[in-house]
Amino acid sequence: MPKSQITYMFPGQGAQYPSMAEPICKVSKQASRVFEEANEILNYNLLDLCINGSENDLKNTLVTQPAIVVTSMALYKGLEEKLTEEGINIFPDILSGHSLGILTAAIASNSLTLKDGIEIASKRGGIMSKNYEIKPVTMSGIIGLNIDTVEEICKEATASQKDRVDVANYNLENQIVISGHTSAVNKAAKIAQSKKAKVINLKVRVSSHTSLHIEESNEFAEIINNYDFIKPETPVLSNISSKILNSAEKIKFELSNQMHKPVLWYKNMETLSKNNISIFIEIGPGNVLSRLVKKFMPHVLSFSISKDSIENYPIGKILDHKEEF
Repeated sequence: MPKSQITYMFPGQGAQYPSMAEPICKVSKQASRVFEEANEILNYNLLDLCINGSENDLKNTLVTQPAIVVTSMALYKGLEEKLTEEGINIFPDILSGHSLGILTAAIASNSLTLKDGIEIASKRGGIMSKNYEIKPVTMSGIIGLNIDTVEEICKEATASQKDRVDVANYNLENQIVISGHTSAVNKAAKIAQSKKAKVINLKVRVSSHTSLHIEESNEFAEIINNYDFIKPETPVLSNISSKILNSAEKIKFELSNQMHKPVLWYKNMETLSKNNISIFIEIGPGNVLSRLVKKFMPHVLSFSISKDSIENYPIGKILDHKEEF
């Protein structure tokens, strides 16, 4: 039987919540150092926002994106610290991320430095927040309808390029996120509800992964080209193609293009399964990705380390699971 493999998963925008950095920074020196570096780079107290900021404070895209990347990296460093202290050798075989999480994965893979990654996250948030200033945009999750039905609903709810909605995230075949102008998203949500779907409004002020962001995507690509990337030490899984990214050029292409292309998360899970991944560790705020994995593959070990102290990381479960598979 093939050896069990591990992926670390990093979440994207919408995963944030008040006080999300407090547990890890209380117990991990390495996590605190990540925030110290971030505060210097950003010239404001990100740690204070991630501990004391309100939900509305963290909803500001300019803050949200560096906040999620830095909190995720703090948790990642906290896990590394814990494993080193206990003399346990556990390493990911593939790094994966959802949307913004691909940037975190690129940092964790050492394809780019933490400093550069934080700067890029801040600039990405700044670029994407422009769209909201022009016309209100949002995203909503639709649960209970298949892909074809949701795509048809988006077409029906789109009045024009200035009032449109598209599928942004294919999370599961019946759990899909739509994105676009608020008026069109709300119209699509009402149609979906009339078909007995459950609709969840996401905590974001962006229209990620749609054609509305083509101009911003081009602007972001120019920014990406100003940074040095190297070959990742651990391969990263693409959101937009579900292929393995194992070179600096491929990671740069992914980051430069994902802003206006949909996230194929359920395809990502298929790829991970084909690569014998059976241990899925979500590193970042919340537990959305680990729950999606459990719905898609109930037999695997999937959990989040976001809300627990590093003292409660189920390292024993990981070791046992590796032995079983």
